[in-house]
Amino acid sequence: MSLRNIKIPAFVTDVSLCLVSALLFALPWLGVTSLTLFLAFVPLLWLQRRHDGRRFWLLCTLAFVAFNLMTVTWIARSALIGTVAAVIVYAVIFGTVAAIYNAVWKRALKPLAYTVLVCGWTAAERFYTHAEISFPWLNLGGGFAVDHFLVQWYEYTGTLGGTLWVLVANLLVFEALVHWRESRSFSARRWMAPLLWVAVPAAGSLVMYGCYKEGDKKVTVTLMQPNVDSYKDKFGGQSQRVQLDRMVGMINDAPADSRFIVGPETALNDSYWIGSIEQSHMVDTIRRTLAGRPDAALIFGLTTFKGYPKMLYPVPPTTTCRTRPDRDYWWDAYNSAICIEGSAPLQLYHKSKLVIGVELIPYHEYFSWFNKLSVDLGGVSGMLAVQDESSCFVTPAGSVGCAICYESVYGEYYASFVNRGAHLMFVITNDGWWGDTAGYRQHLRFSQLRAIETRRSVGRSANTGISALINERGDITARTPWGKECTLSGELTENDRITLFVQYGDIAGRASQGVFLLSLLYFVAYRRRKKDYLV
Repeated sequence: MSLRNIKIPAFVTDVSLCLVSALLFALPWLGVTSLTLFLAFVPLLWLQRRHDGRRFWLLCTLAFVAFNLMTVTWIARSALIGTVAAVIVYAVIFGTVAAIYNAVWKRALKPLAYTVLVCGWTAAERFYTHAEISFPWLNLGGGFAVDHFLVQWYEYTGTLGGTLWVLVANLLVFEALVHWRESRSFSARRWMAPLLWVAVPAAGSLVMYGCYKEGDKKVTVTLMQPNVDSYKDKFGGQSQRVQLDRMVGMINDAPADSRFIVGPETALNDSYWIGSIEQSHMVDTIRRTLAGRPDAALIFGLTTFKGYPKMLYPVPPTTTCRTRPDRDYWWDAYNSAICIEGSAPLQLYHKSKLVIGVELIPYHEYFSWFNKLSVDLGGVSGMLAVQDESSCFVTPAGSVGCAICYESVYGEYYASFVNRGAHLMFVITNDGWWGDTAGYRQHLRFSQLRAIETRRSVGRSANTGISALINERGDITARTPWGKECTLSGELTENDRITLFVQYGDIAGRASQGVFLLSLLYFVAYRRRKKDYLV
């Protein structure tokens, strides 16, 4: 029997195309290349021409689920429910966009359907970034972190500009393929459109990358990587005194000209109450250690608490505070960063973008019983309190911002540090929850994109993971190996220039939301007018 006579079932073909699409989406997050994003939608667009709305929606949902499973299953090492939630919410949001696009395609003009797809997807990414249930890890524009030299223009548009770039490129490639299949002839003009659409921004970015010059104002930074096991030692297995002694030893190892010495998120996890930190043994020890370094500032993460006496607050004063029957006070818990410098007053910043299921219970004010489902990753779990707005640490060596862990994924929020005067950025994190997986590598690459968007050098200190120095072009100039206790020292450039993205925020996302809504209104009016005409 000839192989040509073997007929492949339509179901197998459909599923294969879905998996091909998912793989093309996933390869950038797996560290291979971002160029596959320009083809990732093509198999799904091909399926849309062959099937009705329900079947197309199911196939898209399958592709989006597979995309998530290929890229973010490392979350399950710390929180299985986090992986399940991420997969379900992503599939629902973007499956809905696919369903709306298909409905418009079947009932209206093709240009309107394509506009709905491009702007609807981009608007959905912006929604998923700013909603209470938020996980913008897989926004398509973020996939270019693996080839950051292609998107130097993110300083104007942010990552959602990259999402628009990807979506339009896929439509142009698909239209060229359809014409080729229907006409059975190759049209250079048809292929010129997608080629130019991809090549012109990429070439412009390469020119920007090659011509970009950093300033002359540089400071020496030392990053600490304690490499404390997050499960066995970090929270309870190893005494805080031992961890403090390790930090003191790393401070002493820093070069004498270090202006900033940076430690990771929750470098110390003892009970530090706001208002009495100054009198703690920890601060006294660090001030004595820094006595010989009058120009150095130490920045690191810790867990802090704020108390509210019940005699003054008979009811909970905030929606995030908690208590116990044997306590005469309420308290809020914060994931914080502290800046200690000579004899100057302490400066604190509290994390604002929290990890869902670990630090944040979505809509907790309405569903307080969800607190019981929070995942305990040591320290304080459940519902943490937040700081309403970002703030900077002001030091003689310059004003700096300190994004804590997950905050480095949010481009607009990260840029708010720069809007408030940060000339240099630090990212402190604890990536040890995920082990030696793709998670910490993906997390590192987001800092490269943030450097491009804000044109601020980044010093990234990780408890476990990769600590790195990143310049204003997004290049990693120095890095540590994974899973090794060490320090990393080098120079970073300070900058006071404000990029278009920092000044105006996510223009591409806001514009897409507006155009998407207008497109839907036009679709309703179009259907109404057509119905009246037929009647």
